[in-house]
Formats: sequence, C-alpha cells, structure tokens
Amino acid sequence: MASTPTEEAATRVPGPPRGRRRQAVGETWQRIQSMRDAEAAKGGTRSPLLRFARDVILLVKDLVKDPRVPRRRKVAAAIALAYVLSPVDLVPDKIPTFGLVDDLGVATVALRRLLAAAGYDVIYELWRGSDEGLALVLTLGGVQE
Repeated sequence: MASTPTEEAATRVPGPPRGRRRQAVGETWQRIQSMRDAEAAKGGTRSPLLRFARDVILLVKDLVKDPRVPRRRKVAAAIALAYVLSPVDLVPDKIPTFGLVDDLGVATVALRRLLAAAGYDVIYELWRGSDEGLALVLTLGGVQE
C-alpha cells in the first residue's frame, strides 16, 4: 500500500519535537556542526554555512512564488526586506550591535511567519539542500510536522 507524501516526509526528515516552539542554542549548534561534518566527509570545498544560506534564500524565493502560501505573509516578507534594505531604521545602523538588532528582529519575525504559513509539506517540497539543513530550517522556523 502506497504511503501519502506526508507520511513519507515524516519518516525521512526529523522536524522539531512536537510541543516545543524554541530550540536550545546547544542543540542548534550541534545541527550546524553535523552539517559541517557531513560536508567535510563529502570533501566539499564550499563552506556548509554559505551553502545553507544559499538554500534558505532559494527557499524564501520559492515560497514567495508559491500560490499555496498566503498573500499577506508574502507581503509581510516583502515589507521586512524593504525595511532591512532601507537606510532609515528605528535604530540607526551606525550604533554598534544595536543598529543591526532591529533589522535582524524584523527579518526573523517575517521569515518565521512565512515558514509557518507555508507549512511542513510545502517547505519539504521546495527545499533544495541537505536533510540536516532542512531540519535546521524547520527547527529555527518553529514549524511542526
């Protein structure tokens, strides 16, 4: 008997534990380290973190184009991108550390909401990177299976 795509996705890639919205910093660091170790075992020359960043950017691009993602989340992501790129901020970027925190916060909230609106199945379908990278995106995005 054939299994559904949801069942296949659930058996292949571990998502964040059910009932938990936040992942401990140590566990997230272990996932990043496992990505580095897997890349080193393959003999890759590119940095795994750069590859992960590229995969996340491609995922966001695909989510914005996907009709299954609500339009209001796409608009919120576009507004967040405009805010991050804009020279006018609530906290000027010239202030060390604090100048970038507001940009990072706006981008993080917009990305988490975009991922939550897309859902596990859509993210799984559009993800182009490694299984470890997908698990990290699901964990950091707070997406439940």
